[in-house]
Amino acid sequence: MNRFSIRVALATFLLGGFALSAEAQSKGALTVDEIRGCLCMDQELAATREDIAIRRAMLDERNAQLAALSSQIAQRRATLDPMDIVGQDLLKNYINQENALRDLIQSDTRPALNQSVAEYNALAALYTTECANRPRYKLDADQAAKDLVCPIP
Repeated sequence: MNRFSIRVALATFLLGGFALSAEAQSKGALTVDEIRGCLCMDQELAATREDIAIRRAMLDERNAQLAALSSQIAQRRATLDPMDIVGQDLLKNYINQENALRDLIQSDTRPALNQSVAEYNALAALYTTECANRPRYKLDADQAAKDLVCPIP
């Protein structure tokens, strides 16, 4: 079971296993335990948003590095003397770096960002269904927030 499915199962358990928004609305106001689950989901959503921002910045940085490297390769290719063995070896090294960086982006950086976005969207949908569409009493919300302890993501 991966980290995300454990979190969704925990959130579902904390919220009493409700499956549908209409069913959640018909249940009335959130209980203290359900509010705690919603507050923990709030924290998880915030952490996931930060994770997405970091991963997006990393992807942008690596794409910029790739563009700079590709430009450098094009410049070297245009000015390379066919008899320059050292220059050809240097060009091969740049091309190998370009390929490695492209592979890293395709096999790690982009999929990690996509996974974080998918996790966020699933958790946001669960939060909307189970938390946002149900009323809560201030007294219960205050009690839930008072001694809130959320699982570490």
